Amino acid sequence: MTNNRVIKQISLNVETRDLVIQFRGSSSAIEAKALDFKKDGKGAIVYLLLDRLIHKTHENLFECVLNGDWEHGFMVSGCYVSELNRTAKK
Repeated sequence: MTNNRVIKQISLNVETRDLVIQFRGSSSAIEAKALDFKKDGKGAIVYLLLDRLIHKTHENLFECVLNGDWEHGFMVSGCYVSELNRTAKK
């Protein structure tokens, strides 16, 4: 495993599109608006388009440990907004 940041919690209010992401090792959370999002058949978020950058220029992947389980990480890209994309959990 590399030194990618690890998402430990994602909270999305579908109605308001308010998003809160918390990374492992940090007590602060990142807040953003989801301009677009997609969920898989089990309700897990697999795509996010955010209203601003939340990743650093050298980052292209966020690992995920959600509910105590390692899951597929998010590929992350964008120069004005952050776009997070991952494959659906099987």
